[in-house]
Amino acid sequence: MITEAYRHCESIVRKHSSSFYRAFSILPEDKRNAVWAVYGFCRTVDDLVDEHAPSEASRLLAMFEQDFEQFLQGSNHSEFIWVALKDTFQRYSMNPAPFRDMIEGQKQDLVKKRYQTMDELDHYCYLVAGTVGLMLLPILTPVTSLEMTEKAVRLGKAMQITNILRDVAEDFMKDRIYLPDDLMQRFGFSPSDIPYGAKAKGWVELFQYLHDLAEINYQAGLSAGICYPRNSRLALTAAGLIYREILVESKRRHGNVFAERIRVSNKKKMSILISLLAQRDTWRRIEIGEVGV
Repeated sequence: MITEAYRHCESIVRKHSSSFYRAFSILPEDKRNAVWAVYGFCRTVDDLVDEHAPSEASRLLAMFEQDFEQFLQGSNHSEFIWVALKDTFQRYSMNPAPFRDMIEGQKQDLVKKRYQTMDELDHYCYLVAGTVGLMLLPILTPVTSLEMTEKAVRLGKAMQITNILRDVAEDFMKDRIYLPDDLMQRFGFSPSDIPYGAKAKGWVELFQYLHDLAEINYQAGLSAGICYPRNSRLALTAAGLIYREILVESKRRHGNVFAERIRVSNKKKMSILISLLAQRDTWRRIEIGEVGV
């Protein structure tokens, strides 16, 4: 039953996020399965919001939240997500708080369509993405620190800002605008300019600001990689670098994220992984004293 539950979660990752799947597939099996369980939880709660009308999504989300609280109390659920997550919670020192915060973030998406300030957006990025870093932390490393915790959140936030930039036109069509009002006003951009794409006044400057913010967070988040065990370090770094490539490609296009959805090619993903594998061999040789630093 547990094996089948993990395979179900793995299928969800493979279907919805080839980048995430490719990066974390190189983990040892026990860690890999736990990551699939976490992703299954996150994807399930996200789909409740994105695939249903608001009133129905609100009802389903409330039921899911109740199921999670019952799960924490030890209730047995037969659904694959809960079976896999139960085994993960038993194997690792999982903290329920970021899971609850993730649910809060999805609730917010049902009622909040605009953001007035960067502070509001930053908190939203924590709820829906920084939390994922916190969920994965006890799986990837048995020993954590305040610095690692902060950087795990920053990497998640970097990925969410990347999402916001990539999906700005798609979100606009869904009546969701994540670009904060104070930032748009600062650069002379407005929601009504979104249909005009990258040529709209102020867009390039607004894009550059958020790009730079995401890049700073990527650098901070990825800098923690050396603190992780060797068998987790490569996967974490790969996940960050592969997702960061969306931001890099957006920059290459001078902020033109409107023409088509930006994707990272399989060739680029493999290039990143091959490069990291070579670095891993160097790390190993340094650790056993074959080469000097």
